Amino acid sequence: MNIRKYEAFVRAVELGSLSKAAEELGYTQSGISHMMQSLEDEVGFPLMVRTSAGILPNTEGEMLLPIIRQLLRTNESLEQNIAKIKGADIGCIRIAAYPSVATYWLPGIIALFQKDYPNVEIQIIEGGTDIIEGAMDRREADLCLYAGGEGRNYEWLPLCRDRMLALVPPEHPLAQGERMPLAAFLDEPFIMPMPGYDGEVHDILEQLPRQPEIRFSACSDYAIISLVAKGLGVSILSELLLRNYPNDAVALPMEPAQYRMLGMGVPQMKSASPMTRNFMRYVQEYVEGLDRAGACQK
Repeated sequence: MNIRKYEAFVRAVELGSLSKAAEELGYTQSGISHMMQSLEDEVGFPLMVRTSAGILPNTEGEMLLPIIRQLLRTNESLEQNIAKIKGADIGCIRIAAYPSVATYWLPGIIALFQKDYPNVEIQIIEGGTDIIEGAMDRREADLCLYAGGEGRNYEWLPLCRDRMLALVPPEHPLAQGERMPLAAFLDEPFIMPMPGYDGEVHDILEQLPRQPEIRFSACSDYAIISLVAKGLGVSILSELLLRNYPNDAVALPMEPAQYRMLGMGVPQMKSASPMTRNFMRYVQEYVEGLDRAGACQK
């Protein structure tokens, strides 16, 4: 079995183009076309269809994609273990994370990690809960950093509590208070994160006797902040995001206090690559430093 054929197939499907996959992987156009033909001959049926939009997997290709991706991850883990035994730390780590975590945690963690492991490639998949859990379920990510891993089919490590804050316009009467009662949301137009980004906010609003009036929805946290700053409504966002992002909106603790638990998950610790396990150690040490500094709570 030539593992490079399977790698080329996956990249061609992900990029939607044989030529782009060939360029990325260092093959000629004819070379990668020959590899795909050889792979289809090997399995005994076609795996792709060519459309005006590019390369797409057919039904059989879709069925095999998750298995092939797992095969590639297993092969990469094997290569990393062999390299580690030889004393060379190489490989690739795919991390699925909230945008706030990717923006305010990962740069510091990766900077420390790269000092010790300069040859390791880091790929970051940003998104809400749906994107992160989808990437984990399809084994497109080696580990995840978000809130919500409890009860999922991961090995889950809680890291720290991130306080959720009410966000109100600067000229609003509520902005003069020290805290915002949950019940106050009932009287205000609410700006809701879009589905897939709204898990913690939805849980908080479930504590109310009824839902507030949802006036606007947005995927981007920064769009929500701008809408609130312009006086178009109130919202709820995390302290991790609001502590680091300067804006005109006013952030207030809620009464009672609300939190989300940020954590780290891997599909299976025993099958995680050495580099993934090493990176997880750096994440833990980084968060412990935040805890000592009072920037998060265990």
